[in-house]
Amino acid sequence: MDTKSVEKIVSLVVKTGLFFAAADGKYDVKEKNFIASFIDKLSAIGPVDEVKGMLEDSINHQYLLSDIIDETNELLNDFNERERAAIKVMLLGFVEQVIAADGVQHKVEKQNLEAWWASLD
Repeated sequence: MDTKSVEKIVSLVVKTGLFFAAADGKYDVKEKNFIASFIDKLSAIGPVDEVKGMLEDSINHQYLLSDIIDETNELLNDFNERERAAIKVMLLGFVEQVIAADGVQHKVEKQNLEAWWASLD
């Protein structure tokens, strides 16, 4: 997997996490800290300036489910079936952890999670 593909995956993971963190209308500090910790861990691999910027800008930007779905499916099309399956499982695990970070799974989070997961190629 090339560097550009890794960057696309990381960017999508963070956007997806930010969407789900704010899906209930409240971007909880525990959710923000979880995503920030994830980004910090990525720093060990290489530059993550773009995703750090996304985190800092998350207060001013609201991601839409339709955009997350479109971007996820677009990214998945760049990979073979086995890679797509691995990326989907990784994304699902990350999203579930973001949702759980504040200790509450809100109805809208569950609905969005189900809609997102069902829409993936």
